[in-house]
Amino acid sequence: MSFDNPQLLWALAILVPGSILFLRRRLARLAQYKTLTSAEAYIRLRGISIKSAVLFLLCFISLIVALAQPRWGQRLVSEYYSGLDLVLAFDVSRSMDLKDGDDGQSRLEVAKQAALNLIEARPDFRYAVTLGKGKAILAIPLTDDKESIINLIMSLSSAAISSAGSNLQELLELASQAFPEESPGKKRIILFSDGEDTKGSLSDVERVLQAKGIGVIAVGVGSLQGLPVPQADGTAFLRRPNGTAVISQLREPALQELAALSGGMYWNASREASMDALLNYLDALANGRAPLEYRRETPSQQVWFVLAAFLFFAAARLLEEGLWKKR
Repeated sequence: MSFDNPQLLWALAILVPGSILFLRRRLARLAQYKTLTSAEAYIRLRGISIKSAVLFLLCFISLIVALAQPRWGQRLVSEYYSGLDLVLAFDVSRSMDLKDGDDGQSRLEVAKQAALNLIEARPDFRYAVTLGKGKAILAIPLTDDKESIINLIMSLSSAAISSAGSNLQELLELASQAFPEESPGKKRIILFSDGEDTKGSLSDVERVLQAKGIGVIAVGVGSLQGLPVPQADGTAFLRRPNGTAVISQLREPALQELAALSGGMYWNASREASMDALLNYLDALANGRAPLEYRRETPSQQVWFVLAAFLFFAAARLLEEGLWKKR
């Protein structure tokens, strides 16, 4: 047995001698009626008085023990998780600099604005940021510091990472590692990309994400028609061995498949101005509760002592009424 408030048990040290003093006074008072009744009736009254005092004592002892909140035994209880942790995974490859949006913004600018709008609309979520090009880096671990997240997003450019190419597989794998193992919240990666992947394989990373229970929200940017990709110095376009220009376009089917297989969703930020569908999806995740695991708990047994105190008090009152009637 254990107690939540064991210090209250010291009151028993005062209660017991106080009860003995109270009983003595009751018996002394009762002795005044000794000459007014028979010896047999006096003995009966004295016995009832002692029993009543003992019941009152047990009542107060039970109340003190109840206030100390005793616990014993064990039971299994479900642990529930709620909330939402998000890793914002930005593709910062050179193709994200292409300006094929209707408003003249680059793909990266569209992605940045979508992320900023999300943080503004849902500031209570926890966020992390990963960046990917030929290599991937964890820019900011999972945090509640929205100001740091916003400042980083506003400063993003394709020059943030020097490696060439695009490796979405490595970006997503690193993003999945940004969630702490002990994190009880639901986990989602929001991938901002045009879907161009020159080094990795999205099909390989899907299995990893499924095993970890991490869904991907794929935010597509760019146009389906695409544009030629400029060289690093901007003087000419990248060309294939046959001399044709390398065209970068939004790989929408690949992003949609990634989102569907991982239990996430797809949203085209270049085509759809409203992000209500995305916000509704995130809100449904954040508000949902599901059992995470079971744990053993030592339950409180306070109610039994409260019930015992009530029964002792009721019995004492019944004896008291009988005592005064007999007098």
